[in-house]
Amino acid sequence: MMKKVLCVLLSVLLAFGCCAFASAADPADKTLKFHEDGTFKILMINDTQDVGKGGDERMTNFLKAAVDSEKPDLVVFVGDQLSDVYPFATAEDYKIVVDNILQPLEERHIPFIATLGNHDHDRADVMSEADMYKLYDAYSMNYSTENGPDPFTCNVEVKTHDGSRTAFNVYVIDSNNKVPGEGLGYAGINEEQLKWYNETSAALKAANGGTPVPSLNFQHVPVKEIYNLLKECDWNTEGAIFARRDNKWYTLDESKATGHLGEAPCSENFDRITGQYEAWLANGDIMGAFFAHDHVNNFMGTTDDGIVLGYNGGCSFRSYGIGGDRSVRIFELNEDDVTNYTTRLVTYNDLIDPDVNFVLGDLVTPAILNYVMKVVYFFFGWAIKLFKK
Repeated sequence: MMKKVLCVLLSVLLAFGCCAFASAADPADKTLKFHEDGTFKILMINDTQDVGKGGDERMTNFLKAAVDSEKPDLVVFVGDQLSDVYPFATAEDYKIVVDNILQPLEERHIPFIATLGNHDHDRADVMSEADMYKLYDAYSMNYSTENGPDPFTCNVEVKTHDGSRTAFNVYVIDSNNKVPGEGLGYAGINEEQLKWYNETSAALKAANGGTPVPSLNFQHVPVKEIYNLLKECDWNTEGAIFARRDNKWYTLDESKATGHLGEAPCSENFDRITGQYEAWLANGDIMGAFFAHDHVNNFMGTTDDGIVLGYNGGCSFRSYGIGGDRSVRIFELNEDDVTNYTTRLVTYNDLIDPDVNFVLGDLVTPAILNYVMKVVYFFFGWAIKLFKK
């Protein structure tokens, strides 16, 4: 009799433990809500860049540790789930990649949504975008609303703890890939996506009594306005980085931003006018936009227009990064004052091994260009200045 009682108690405890992870979600209709104490936590993950059967366990162990440590209410994958250094990837490899990062969430009953990065798009010959989405949607904890113009663009509302209204909104936007013949930049969002965002923003505002619903935007490739957080400088300025886009040197504008600038932001093309940033300003709902893609950037700051732009550097060990400072980004919100959210980085060194300082793959990084160009400018800077004049 005592054994039966213990078994029942153990089952209850296990069930409670699983529910503790998902207490802000309603699995029946996939509604996200703030907790009764008014809190809600998001975990941003990007650039896992796994490669199927040959995946690096450090990345998956890091993600599991981050989830167990932070107990997020929603995980947002911000692209490049598949590695670029994997020329012979198969559809089966992609399935393994997705399972490696999603199964831990499925087991813990943690909702997730996802968008794509440029390297995911690079593998369209391996698996179509529609088939990629089917993989994600096979998991019960996929909370994508499928209301966008493409499978990896959508918004997800977060209700107050009592479900009476939408207190907060999350956008994930597929920022697409490069455009042949348009140089080093990326396409950014297209007209259909912009139209969808404007209409969705307006509908949320109308339902909220004419007040914009505070929102966070997540996408892989940054908007070009990320350069508003930088300032031009001389090549020998401490921390200066070289941008191939315009052949200029930049450093972080510390009056606007904090964090680490390790490479020139590889944003949407400078000459391409997507209208996305301008729409954010016009609609007044985006309180922060966060990006991936540039693995050794994790800075964030506020533009002169009042919009927060920021990065999470990424967590892949099969591609370049910042040693043990590979990271995920945490967002903590309270339904009574959503706009005053807090965000912070959690690193591999924080959770797994505080002594990781060097990763071999970090030698193959765009930041190498900075050192090469410093040598060039050291010897030929005078000629370059003369030529520019």
